[in-house]
Amino acid sequence: MTQSKNSANPNDSHKIDTKQLYSDIYKIDGYDYGSFDKQKNTLERPDAQLDIVKKYLKIHEVADDAVVIEIGCGLGHLNICHPRWKGFEYSNTAVALAKDLYGRDLNIIEGDARALPIESSSVDFIFSFAALEHIPEVENAFKEIERILKPNGIAVLNPAWNCRTWTVKKLEQRPYSELQLSEKIGKLLIPIRNNLLFRMLCSMPSRLLREVKLFSTKSQLPLEYSKLEPDFSLWQKYEHISDDDAFVSMDAHAALIYFASRGWISYSHNNMFKRFMCRGREIVVSKSI
Repeated sequence: MTQSKNSANPNDSHKIDTKQLYSDIYKIDGYDYGSFDKQKNTLERPDAQLDIVKKYLKIHEVADDAVVIEIGCGLGHLNICHPRWKGFEYSNTAVALAKDLYGRDLNIIEGDARALPIESSSVDFIFSFAALEHIPEVENAFKEIERILKPNGIAVLNPAWNCRTWTVKKLEQRPYSELQLSEKIGKLLIPIRNNLLFRMLCSMPSRLLREVKLFSTKSQLPLEYSKLEPDFSLWQKYEHISDDDAFVSMDAHAALIYFASRGWISYSHNNMFKRFMCRGREIVVSKSI
């Protein structure tokens, strides 16, 4: 299981055709990516996400004529959050399905989060759920958020933080007899590595170092993350599970430091202690003037 620290070269070609991958995903049994619970036949995640978006739209008094965009909108279930919602989705299959579901006039656009077709400083409110972890060069998506958001604009970001290396290799699903020695050891250690206290202790040194960098330099700091290498050949044999298609693993603290080094205000983690102890929830930041 190889894992490399950023900085990633945005010009590197990836072995996986992500465009084709995420278009094909939506073709599998009408799969509603990341949101449809087949067992309960409900759309529970979009409902919870809608509550989050509406909460911050209200808190920050976002006007009805404001420009509100969603990055990685899937089938566009959250389009009802605001009159001027506009969704950007990488998968052309998802875009087509969304228009079948909500009508041809749905304001959804096929677009890459790393190069959004939007004018600079033109957006009032950005939100994204469970999408950024699927972008190989995720730092380019963060740069785009910075580019398109207006000064004082709000970004609500909630990717799957800290995606597991063993998930993309499906170690929990595969039998020991199928694994290499290193994978067997990795599978054996999953209960320990997945323990909340263990994860927090392991994250402390990196978080402390980032805080030191933030306070010791006036430079804008890069986004720190780890690259993952999902094995999509295993999808033919094992069921798709959450985050097994993630291309990056990010700590929410790293994202907060990225924005803090650019002078952005954090509403979700408004002091150093909250930032240092952040866990897997949304971060809410405002672009500096």
